[in-house]
Amino acid sequence: MKVNKKYGWLIALSALLTVFLISCEDQSDSIGSEKRQQNDADIRAYLSSKGITAQRTTEGLYYQIISQGSGSQKPAVGDQLKATYVASRLDGVIVDSSEISLNKPVTATYGVDRLPYFSDQAMQIVFSNILTEGDSAALFLPSYLSQGATGTLLFPAYSPVRIDLKVTAINTETEQMDAFARDNSIRITETTDTGLRFGKVISYPDSAQVKDGSVLKVKYTGRRMDNTIFDSGTLDVTIGSSSVVQGFSQGLLKMRAGEKANLLFPSSLGYGNQGNRNIAGFSPLYFEVEIISKKN
Repeated sequence: MKVNKKYGWLIALSALLTVFLISCEDQSDSIGSEKRQQNDADIRAYLSSKGITAQRTTEGLYYQIISQGSGSQKPAVGDQLKATYVASRLDGVIVDSSEISLNKPVTATYGVDRLPYFSDQAMQIVFSNILTEGDSAALFLPSYLSQGATGTLLFPAYSPVRIDLKVTAINTETEQMDAFARDNSIRITETTDTGLRFGKVISYPDSAQVKDGSVLKVKYTGRRMDNTIFDSGTLDVTIGSSSVVQGFSQGLLKMRAGEKANLLFPSSLGYGNQGNRNIAGFSPLYFEVEIISKKN
């Protein structure tokens, strides 16, 4: 087959680029394999020097169980993890920790985000197979299960990390809402079949009942389960429209003009498993609402 000279150089260049890319890919794989082997050797040397007996997973994560909690709960996707931790280099330098002395654990939503220094794969390995609620362990993560090529001033790239971790709590959305209502003395008088928890604070039994299609002016404050305010103000709402989340409109349908109420509902009535710009996926929400006026 003859090649048109006009395009022959393009074909030749394409072939050279292909060879170059394959060479780079092979080199990258070689570097990755080398780092994996070096990380494993470094961790084993550290464990030997400290007299630590640890188990190794097939993925290369080493762990030593320090203590086991009384529970056996493992997280499902969407559950809230709470943990305290100390992250150290293998030379003993502590690079980060939670506020253990202040009893302020870090939190992560399983399947959505991660604890510090954990990759997605490490989260799955540790919480699917190793730790349950109340457990504590020393974890030794190779760089490819932690920060990888990302380094900091205190933590060089491709460094293994030791994480002393205690799982203080694993909470479902229901458990988060139970704790929030209890800890903040939230008045709840009923729970609907959809999961909305409703509590009327101020009643006006003779005022106009909200119904589908009602146009309302509503004053509101929205809070996450850590009690931080994520939104507040006044809002014009048409009941039955998609301008507000389901839990909000379902709560308003239980009210009359001038009334105030508490609304506490799961993510299925909020922003679901995707969340939005201000709300993470699988987030229960709490609203204090007041109907200022009703037009129809």
